[in-house]
Order: sequence, then structure tokens, then C-alpha cells
Amino acid sequence: MAIMFGGFGFQTVMERTTKAKHIQFVSGACVLTYWLSALLCDLICFSILCCLFLGVFKYCEVDYLVEDYHFLDTMMIFMLYGWSVVPLMYLGSFLFSSSAAAFVKLTLFNYVSTSISITNKILRQLPIFYIAYFCNLKCILNLYFLTFAVILDFVSIFKVRLSLLSSSVLENNIYSFGERGIAKFLITLAALGLFYLLLLFFLETAFWRLKIFVFQKIIFNVYNIFVKGKKIYFKCPAIRAVRNISLVVKKSECFGLLGLNGAGKTSIFKISTGDVPATSGKVFIDGISITENVRSRIGYCPQSDPVLGHMTGRELLIMYARLRGVPEPHIYEYVETFLHSVHLEPHADKFMYTYSGANKRRLTTAAALMGKSSVVFLDEPSLGMDLMARRLLWDTVTLMCKTGKAIVITSHSMEECEALCTRLAIMVKGRFNCLGSPQHLKNKFSDVYTLTAKIKMDKGEDRLEKFKEFIASTFPGSIITQEHQGIIDYHIPRKEICWGKAVSVLEETKALFKLEDYSISQITLEQVFLTIANIDKMESSQEIKL
Repeated sequence: MAIMFGGFGFQTVMERTTKAKHIQFVSGACVLTYWLSALLCDLICFSILCCLFLGVFKYCEVDYLVEDYHFLDTMMIFMLYGWSVVPLMYLGSFLFSSSAAAFVKLTLFNYVSTSISITNKILRQLPIFYIAYFCNLKCILNLYFLTFAVILDFVSIFKVRLSLLSSSVLENNIYSFGERGIAKFLITLAALGLFYLLLLFFLETAFWRLKIFVFQKIIFNVYNIFVKGKKIYFKCPAIRAVRNISLVVKKSECFGLLGLNGAGKTSIFKISTGDVPATSGKVFIDGISITENVRSRIGYCPQSDPVLGHMTGRELLIMYARLRGVPEPHIYEYVETFLHSVHLEPHADKFMYTYSGANKRRLTTAAALMGKSSVVFLDEPSLGMDLMARRLLWDTVTLMCKTGKAIVITSHSMEECEALCTRLAIMVKGRFNCLGSPQHLKNKFSDVYTLTAKIKMDKGEDRLEKFKEFIASTFPGSIITQEHQGIIDYHIPRKEICWGKAVSVLEETKALFKLEDYSISQITLEQVFLTIANIDKMESSQEIKL
């Protein structure tokens, strides 16, 4: 039993740490539905184990627990025990961030509590231990170690069974409140189970508002107090993940977030989806604060893969489609559309624990795009995908934008951002350093053009050196960035060149230097991004030196 109860905690921690639980809430599941369905499923599994125990009792001839319909009494005690302990395991799971650690420690907790209960019961049978201390200890153990109450139940049944040999059944009712009755223990188990369940609901609902209050009022004020004395307490300023960001994303818009690792992109997503409360500021979706019940208006694909390994990909999408409110007659056709959009049809009926990392990303992205959400947050959705799957995903995202959804996406692929995003922001140290369309950013931050020329190489002729001299004299300030086997790349300042002049000059000298090919273009979005990121790095290094 201890191992099974530890397994219940393992599952809840795994769903929380992989964001599977958060994605279910975002998809429309309410707290009551989530926890009651988990409790029902776990109690069904526990009832199977209880039936196995009854079979063992029968085989070992423990007749007083299974004969004359006493197996019903035993089964009821088992189920009340499960009713009280399973919610306690759910509460205990909040103390862990690792599912393996939760399984081991919760299993040990159940094992130790059982051992203490048995030891206490044995000691209380000895005359020397009949003192008031152990009477008080009995009450304490009833509250903190539920297994102790169960042991007393079985002992009471045993006493009643023996007394039936010399007394009538009516005088020894095992459900009485007397010394030999178990009613008080059954009520204790039922009441504790209800208490733990209500406490669980409180932590998932009212505690969210309490957490916001703690973050915004208490922690922030304490932080301000310490900032005033930072010369004493701090050697350097505190680092904020997100700083002074004000942004509006309109319907049918695809907005891109670019930034180095640690720039704050994922933190924005966590705050915007209600996963983490902001220390200050507010987030609104369709004019409603994120602290209200707006999670069903959000689609979210986090960095981690919130998949449930014991389900197939098709089953997972069907579950999310139902949570999103898709009509039952259209669910299977609807799911097939999204499986095709991420090229996952060959793997749809395989268990998700067999999926590769790329296939998990495809499935998570498809789940985020489902339903009628107002805004969809995609955190590196195409990571690990092949070219064909990536193109299908781009087509799907573009189609979702046309239906009126707002898409917010992060990616390390500049090609993807240029293909999808109508606006971009480059984040550095938690703030926006620039904001605008891809072309606007190129025009604003690219002060050079890129010239690439390929020169035919013949023995005995030094055309390449002459071409270098010609470019240096024609376009002052030009810099060679790369040279390899007759192919040479230049960065030419924008003030020294215009498109017409550059093309006419190169056409005139094409025959002279035997140019096989040439191209003139703006610098890419990736070069703009790296330029801004490197400028910030240089500023940071200078601050450190100072």
C-alpha cells in the first residue's frame, strides 16, 4: 500500500513539473474536475489492490476478516483508508519538484507511519505503559497517522469476533461508538479525507489570489526596503527576469520574441498564461485580467513537453479537443486535421513515452493550436522538426492567424520569424531593446549592405586582387568579411552606396574582372539580432570593468 500511495504522489508531481496539469487548466479543465477525476481513478486502482488483499486473507484463513460477510466490513475500512490517504498524498506532492523524490519520500512516510502505529499499539498492551501519556499519544496518532486508525479498526473487529462466541450479535455491533465499536474510527477517516480534499481545493483556487498578494505586496515591499540599503546588503543590483514591458498584441497578429537564453522570453509566457504571478503589473486577455478565469481563452506550448506517456498521441488530442469544447461528432475529424498539420499521422496511435523529442514538440504544438482560444503562446514550437514538418506547421500557424487568433511565438530560427511574424521584439535582460516589423528592424539597425561576388580564377591572372582594389576605391569603408576560392563577401556602408549605383558599377566591371555572379542585399535579421545582443554584451562587460 505504501508503494501504491507513493505512486499517486509521483503522478501528480510529474504532471505539475512537466506542465501537463497547467496545460489541462489552460485548455478548460476546472480544479474540481481535475482533482475529483484523479481521486476517482486512484481509488479504483486502490480497490483492485484491496480485492487482492481479501484474497490473501481468505487464502491465509484469516476468517474473521472475510467470513459471514465480514469481507464487506474489511473492504469498507480499506476504501475509507484510501479516501483519507490519497488526498493527503496529493497535498504532500506540492512539497516536491521531482517526481522520483516524491515517490521515495511519500512511500517512506506511509511505511514509517504504519510502523509507528503498530509499535504504539504493541506498547499499549503492556501494563507498564497504561499511563495518560499514551492516551494522549493515541489521539495524536489518530490525527497524523491514519494507518493507526485502520489498525484499531481491525483490532476492534477481531475483539468483536471473539466476543461473538459468548455473546449475541446485537450486543456486540462492530459499528457502535463503544470501546469495541469502530464507528468513531470510520468517521475519523471520512472526516480527514474530506478535510484534506477541501484543503486541496483551497490551495488550487483561493491560494492563487493569496500568492499574488504575497508576491505583489509583501515580497516587493521587502525588496524595496533592502534596495535602499543595497550598499550594505547587496554587492550588485538584483536581476529581474522581466522589466517594464508594455505591449499590445492584436487579433490575427503573429508576434515574435527574440532573445538570447535567459533574456526573459519564457518568463513572459509563464506570467501571461497564469503559471507564475507577476510581482507588479497586469496582463489582460480580451479585456479580462489573467487573475480571473480566462485560462480557457489561452493556448500554450511550453518549452517542456507536457505529454502523458501512458496515452497515445491521438488520445491526448481527443482529450484536449473535449476540454476545448469541440462537439463530439466532429472530434475525430478535427483531431485528424491537426495530426496532419504537424505530420504526426504515422505515430498517432503509439504511446507517447516512445516518441522522440521532435515528435513530442509536434504533439504539444498541435494541442496548443486547438480550440477557440483568443491567443496562443508557442515557446520554440518547431524545435527538432524536419523541414517538411516545419513548413506544415508554418502553414497551420498562418491559417490560425487568419481565423482571428493572436499568436505569440519564440524561436531561434530567424527564417521562421521572418516567415510568420508581422512584428518582432528583441529582448535583452528582460526588456525590449527594439520593436517593429522584420523589415523595419532591418532598415533601422542595418547600417551596411552585403555584397557577395564570385570571380573566375585563371592561372597567371590576379583578378581577385585588382577587384579588391577596385571595391576599396569605389566604396570607401567597405570591409571584407569572408574570402574563399574566388568568392568574396563585403560589408559596404549604406551611406556609400545606393542600389542603382551598385548594380551599374558591377555590371560595367563584370566583363573586366570576369564576375561569374554577384548579389547585393540587406543584412539578415539574424545579423541584426546578433548585433544588438553583442552591443549589450559589450556594455555589460564595460560595466563590470568599472
